[in-house]
Amino acid sequence: MQGTIPYLGTFLTDLVMMDTAMKDYLDGGLIHFEKRRKEFEVIAQIKLLQLACNNYNFTRNKRFRQWFSCVDKLTEAESYSQSCEIEPLSESASNTLKKKNTGIIKRWSE
Repeated sequence: MQGTIPYLGTFLTDLVMMDTAMKDYLDGGLIHFEKRRKEFEVIAQIKLLQLACNNYNFTRNKRFRQWFSCVDKLTEAESYSQSCEIEPLSESASNTLKKKNTGIIKRWSE
């Protein structure tokens, strides 16, 4: 069976666009269920891909494993710095990040 390695950035983009474009609550304080349904659909697609990977059968490659285990691992700060060098934050994105709590724990507790 051949596997699929999805580009998770596409899913993240979809979720961010929905979060930006749609309010959490409708007028009158009602929960925006259409937004939640669309978010669920994106997350369900990710879950399906995760479940499908349980059926993948990969042949181990000793040379690759040796090479991969020797590759230097970047810290989170190094990864972020390198990411910003490759693709700098746009002005609107950096303003959005400054205004919003981006930590998931903080967002849940709001």
